[in-house]
Amino acid sequence: MLCMKRFSIPNKSSSIGSFIPSFTFSVVSSKLTMPKGKQRKVEEEESTRKGTPKIDLISSLPDSLLCHILSFLPTRCAMATSVLARRWRHLWKDLLALDLDNSKHSPYYLPGGTHRFIAFVNAVFAQRKALRVEKLRLACDIPRGEKKTIKTWIRTVVGPHLQEMYLDLSFACNEFGDRHIKLPEEVLTSASLESLVLKGHVFLTVYDGFVDLPSLKNLELDLNYVDPDFVLLGCPVLENLKLTLHESFPLNASQPPEIYMPVSLKRLTLIQDDDIEEDINDIEDLVIDTPLLEYLSITLWARCLQVSISDYPNMVEAHIDIDQDQEQVGWVLELLKALRQTKLLDLKLSTMECLLGAPAFELPEFPRLLNLELQIPYFDSGFLIKLLHNCHILQVLTLHNQENVSTVEPEEPSCWTLPMKDPDCVISHLKMLEFKGYKDSADEHAFVAYLLERGAILKTMKIHADPSLGLTYKQRIHQELSMVPRSSKTCQLIVT
Repeated sequence: MLCMKRFSIPNKSSSIGSFIPSFTFSVVSSKLTMPKGKQRKVEEEESTRKGTPKIDLISSLPDSLLCHILSFLPTRCAMATSVLARRWRHLWKDLLALDLDNSKHSPYYLPGGTHRFIAFVNAVFAQRKALRVEKLRLACDIPRGEKKTIKTWIRTVVGPHLQEMYLDLSFACNEFGDRHIKLPEEVLTSASLESLVLKGHVFLTVYDGFVDLPSLKNLELDLNYVDPDFVLLGCPVLENLKLTLHESFPLNASQPPEIYMPVSLKRLTLIQDDDIEEDINDIEDLVIDTPLLEYLSITLWARCLQVSISDYPNMVEAHIDIDQDQEQVGWVLELLKALRQTKLLDLKLSTMECLLGAPAFELPEFPRLLNLELQIPYFDSGFLIKLLHNCHILQVLTLHNQENVSTVEPEEPSCWTLPMKDPDCVISHLKMLEFKGYKDSADEHAFVAYLLERGAILKTMKIHADPSLGLTYKQRIHQELSMVPRSSKTCQLIVT
């Protein structure tokens, strides 16, 4: 998985724990650089303290390093360290990262209403010493009459040093009237901002003027009212984009939206809510002309009236979940052709329904594909063999038969036919097959047995039988497959 630069608070125990070895190394290194006389004196003092409790190495660190450690904690926890000792009393006031989270799912949720949280954050800003903030994470419900306060907090941290901002704002369910907050102009014209996350099921509008984020590399938008293209045009070096489309995007749109992805993108996650009503969910023009793309995840329920796609020679991982009418299956096939250099391909149920229900078409070849995951509406061994012929070095195949969920049925039942030529990947590359929802139909059994017989380097075959099959039936499946002669003597058969 490719790393993306985004603001998050790491696991507290693992973050601090990972510092402990480096703390010890720092202390040892400092001793080695001491003058010999001073080093001897330190060693004598240590020898006299044998049998006494170990020295507090953390407290011996400089304030700057302690502040860096505290920056990985929620601000409330960082403030709590002020009671440890006199030296710790004011350390938190120099933090360059603020994590202010009062969302109800947070373990640090303040009972007693959001007004206590408002007072707490106001106290934080009033007592802080540092004039700059590099990271801000703010997640909270906005109580009645406090919009101005929230915007004041945001404006306070915006400056030439701000690098990461995470805003997850929502309104109480009993709030009426104007339930949206306008993002301050300074945020969308920040020259230093590198990561921006805006989310929450709120009417969060953006500045009506100019967007200029010349340093922004990570952007996540999960908003009710936003024109994504309006924001994307101001992000010339964007590398990672996660965009969630809701029913009401864009605000006051008179026609379907156009979405032009920045050419600089390396990672793209495009999600459309499945609760969007019909007749208002078309996308006029979807342009993914991003030749540097390495990761792609698409979940789309809309009709794309026009799609522009480039080749993705650097693609590593692709997850495709597109629910399209059969007359628009053409652009789905074009997308698969553009993804032919990927190493991992995950085709969700809706995409497989689209492909299996389409007229005859030519599957693209995937010369670099190592991992293939398919959610199938029904089992079709002929389609799978044809696909395996085009995956020359495939190592891992994962099938999930979702016949119980899918509403699509085959025109005629699939019948196993022994291929005239074995796929290259089966005889020389395939190492693992995982089959979920296995129903032990004649076609499924023949396909699995074929892989056991011809898979020369197959190491593992995991069969997860359909839950409707009882324990006795599962044991029979294992017994029958165990009797199939195997080309690979080291293949392990697992039936659950």
